[in-house]
Amino acid sequence: MGQMTRLDGVNSCLLAAGEAIVSDLESQSGVDTSVAEYLLDQYTRDFQLRGLANNEYVQTLHVDATTNKIYLPNTIISLDFMTLLYDADGAVVRVSIKKEGSSFILWNVTEQTSDWSTHGSTQELKAKFIVELDWEDIDTPGQRAIVASAARRYQMLTQGDGEMDMYLQQDEAMYNFKGKARDIESKSRTIWNAGDSQKTRAVYRPDGNTPNFRLWRGRSS
Repeated sequence: MGQMTRLDGVNSCLLAAGEAIVSDLESQSGVDTSVAEYLLDQYTRDFQLRGLANNEYVQTLHVDATTNKIYLPNTIISLDFMTLLYDADGAVVRVSIKKEGSSFILWNVTEQTSDWSTHGSTQELKAKFIVELDWEDIDTPGQRAIVASAARRYQMLTQGDGEMDMYLQQDEAMYNFKGKARDIESKSRTIWNAGDSQKTRAVYRPDGNTPNFRLWRGRSS
């Protein structure tokens, strides 16, 4: 959980443009705070798009027995379908996220259908989700990275001061580096487990747990 509040983030944007800070986002809301809040929300989503240690997870999908559809979390940002499926003609089934009413469902792009009764009954379906976190659930280095980017954009939109932009650019680079470094540390990644699941399986075969270093070495004799 991060230590910065949304009020802290908005005030950082206001200060970057030389404006007075506010004590709350309700009674003192106005055009300036609304623009700052909007930018903060946009950069919060952008920061999470690549997948963080606490907003990315793998889950087995379940076909709804009544509708034969697969319902996705309402907070979903993107999805990586991990199961390899083929249609009746042998083509690989491609999928996407589709909104239906107030819900999100898994859409079969190849067969142009949301009915998963055939595939769901014959094979386990798995997907990697990236979901949107609330501001409070992002750790502090990530919050600082988001605020640094939002503050720089806010200053340029409202003041357009080139020298101040250069100063804020350094802040943005430093805090983005810290935010990404903290996330990499949280994921505990090494050169052997970084990258997509296919690369990981290639390294950790055949039992899926112990790196097969022999595959990466040339013959010594």
